Amino acid sequence: MVVIETDLVLALASKTDKRHLEAMNIVRNVKHLMLSPYTLVELEILIKSNKIKVILPDFYKALDQVIQFYSIGIIQVKPIHMVIAQKLRETYGLTHFDSLHASVAIAENDVLLSYNNVYSKIVELKYLHPTKLLKSNSYH
Repeated sequence: MVVIETDLVLALASKTDKRHLEAMNIVRNVKHLMLSPYTLVELEILIKSNKIKVILPDFYKALDQVIQFYSIGIIQVKPIHMVIAQKLRETYGLTHFDSLHASVAIAENDVLLSYNNVYSKIVELKYLHPTKLLKSNSYH
């Protein structure tokens, strides 16, 4: 399985994002994508703090349609994610949500797919940049 997080969802949602086409290619061609459950909370905070502008509830309805159409799973929230995330914040100085997304991939023993290169320094994590994934053809 491949865990995706907020940055890929934002690229997917915005046609003006420079990574939009790449994100579309990923959801269309990469099998067994799983969404970090903390992405939904992070999106809500970004929207409520006006960091991103969307039309509600249309944004969430469209996101739900994409998730269903491409059979993207959503990983269940687990207390172990919090345990691992705390350790990651202490060890690597990650932000709250970066640590949560990484903890999901670690706990589930999955690859984390993200544009955020901060994940590359985490020894315990299997991290892959989306561009490298598409070039490798290893998840098609």
